[in-house]
Amino acid sequence: MKGKLGTIVAVVLVLSFVLAGIGYAQGGFPQPGTSTTNAVVQNKATTAGSVASLIVNYYDTNGTLVFENSDVKIDPKSVQEIKTEDEPLPAGFKGAAVVSSDQPIASIVSIRNSNVVGAPDGFTQGAYNGTAQAATQIFFPTVWGFSGIVSRFTVQNADATANEIKLDFYDRQGNSLGSLNETLQGYGSKTYYLGDNNDLPAGWPANFADGAITVTSTNGKLLAGASTATWPNRAAAYQALTTNNQGTVLYAPSHYRFKQAPSDPEYTLFSAVNIQNTSATETAQVRVEYYTRGDTSGTPALVLNTTIAPLSARGLNTKNGGDLDAAAFNPLGTDWDGSVKIISENNVPLVGSGITNWGVAGHAGIYALVSDTGAADTIFIPAQYRRIPSGQWAQWSALNLQNIGGSTISRSELTVEYIDTNGNTIKTFTGAQLPSDLASGGAFGLNTRNGGDLNAADFNSFGDNFIGGIYVTGPAGAELVAVSNIIYSNRASVYNGEPD
Repeated sequence: MKGKLGTIVAVVLVLSFVLAGIGYAQGGFPQPGTSTTNAVVQNKATTAGSVASLIVNYYDTNGTLVFENSDVKIDPKSVQEIKTEDEPLPAGFKGAAVVSSDQPIASIVSIRNSNVVGAPDGFTQGAYNGTAQAATQIFFPTVWGFSGIVSRFTVQNADATANEIKLDFYDRQGNSLGSLNETLQGYGSKTYYLGDNNDLPAGWPANFADGAITVTSTNGKLLAGASTATWPNRAAAYQALTTNNQGTVLYAPSHYRFKQAPSDPEYTLFSAVNIQNTSATETAQVRVEYYTRGDTSGTPALVLNTTIAPLSARGLNTKNGGDLDAAAFNPLGTDWDGSVKIISENNVPLVGSGITNWGVAGHAGIYALVSDTGAADTIFIPAQYRRIPSGQWAQWSALNLQNIGGSTISRSELTVEYIDTNGNTIKTFTGAQLPSDLASGGAFGLNTRNGGDLNAADFNSFGDNFIGGIYVTGPAGAELVAVSNIIYSNRASVYNGEPD
């Protein structure tokens, strides 16, 4: 997949939430503060000399081209950060970006929120994946709108000409809350705020808590999107899901129910999955299986069942139960981490999101649940860090890698390569350097601060200012999926690894 610029082999549609001075105070909803974004792009070409040349076009909400950056070059397997604050964009810019490359690329968007009233230090964080394959229908399985959490979601027209769209809103009980019809200009975008009735269908219920949204292009044009969630003291983000994320089996590679001590009042880490039924007509019968990390028996530690009405969503939360009873998760105990397998027993296609909450620290992150079609024998992880200025930890990262295939992958056939922004391989883990083989359904974690399932000292050679990405390879035909955490001293975010 090579070509000259102009013959574009990868187009990543990156939504830029550069929201200056916005204070949504209506109804006592949490306020997001002021947001700025960085895009982190990884060159998926692996052969020497295959440098990626990028064009980054920034569009305002009306689809007007505001600035074009054609100066970004990225070495094979390497990453570059593109900071909107370094671009000559007008103050208060709101809009989206389209990144074009002559090599295949992966990307995430990192959102930093400042002046957040509820955060002790005034900062929160979010991250989501750029969209490489826009679609005529997109899904938001995780949206909230009450005093504890409120969502914004943005829909981007991925086409150069006007796009007619319909938005359908549902609550968690499966009730339709109405629809909206909009026109988006070429490459234009619009953000909807669930704390403002002007952005919602008429008759919006005052007691709305959470639900799901489906957006459809009625004239067949392509769409992309992303959503942010704001708590009083934390934030999170995820990309809109498409038919490429649909499956009758979904996986959450990273899941927790953990306290430092069973008597602690708050969980150190806990997780949720929100699962959306993408059928407009059929109720989904869903089985949810929880697997303990390191257990190679293939027997789930917990199995739960639920039903999901058409186009609506259900949430399962290891701390409070979500839409189930909290006691349903007691068999996991308070020292559990692992992964989740979600099965549509009547083959109704599903999409979903996984949520990680650092309960004690007050951080959160959201990622897309992965279907079988999202697995690959090669995975790219665009953003990894190990920054310790003046001996104080400022930023670090974790990789959670899962095998969703039907057979064990030997660690002798796995390679996890860390590459810095100059294209240098800083560390390669393979064979006995890795924690274990990956049994079917099994997962392990690598953490640049504490080692994860390795030793912390295994990352000392990275030094104190590592910024880069990861290139994971397994045997041909392997089915690997990954989720990565970006953690700061005062905030955190989560995003999906991207298959080759």
